[in-house]
Amino acid sequence: MLTFPDGILPTECAWQLVSRSKQFKNPYTNGGGQTLALPGVYWTATLTFGVLTRAQAALMAGFIAEMNGMAGSMQIWDHAFAIPQGNAGGTPVVDGNGQSGITLNIRGCTPSVTWLKTGDYFQLGNQLHIMTADAATDVTGRCTLRFRAPMRQQPADGTALITIKPKAIMRLKDDNQGMRRSTKKLVISSFSLELEEDITA
Repeated sequence: MLTFPDGILPTECAWQLVSRSKQFKNPYTNGGGQTLALPGVYWTATLTFGVLTRAQAALMAGFIAEMNGMAGSMQIWDHAFAIPQGNAGGTPVVDGNGQSGITLNIRGCTPSVTWLKTGDYFQLGNQLHIMTADAATDVTGRCTLRFRAPMRQQPADGTALITIKPKAIMRLKDDNQGMRRSTKKLVISSFSLELEEDITA
C-alpha cells in the first residue's frame, strides 16, 4: 500500500462521506413511506492540482503509475483538515472491548478539554471517521466520541487512535486518472484525481 507524497498540496480538495439509503414510498398515502439506512458508507475525494514544478510533476506521475489504476491503494488525508480544531493531546486508545456503531469510549486523552470538535477527523485502524458532536474529556482523560461512518470492525481495548493527518485507504475511481505534461519550465496543466475509499482494506 502506498502513501500519498508529502510536500505536494492540492489547490482544491473535496471530500464527501457517501451514505447509502433506500426510500420506500406508499402510493396510497400521498407518497409517504419509510427510509432505510444501509451499510457500506464510504468516502470519496477529488483532488485538483494547479501548478507543479517538474520535480513535483515527475513524482506525481510516478506515483500514479505505481498505483496501477484501480488495482492499487493509498493512504491519504484530507489536506484541508489535517490538524484537529480540538485539543487532541494525550495518547488516546479504545476504552473497552465489544464497541460498535457510531459511538466509541476512549481513554488516555488530555483531561478536562474539548478533545475533538464537530467536523474533526480521527483514524481507527484503516478507517477514517468524522466527528458529529464535540467530545469533552473528564478529569481522568476519558470521553465518548460520536461520529460517522460506523465502525466496520469492533476494535480491541487499547487500540490507538490517530488525530493528526488521519488517513483513509483510497483507490483511483477508474483507470482513466492521470495528468498532462508541459514542456515549459513549470508544469501548469491542471489535473484532478478522483478517489474512492477501499472498504475492503
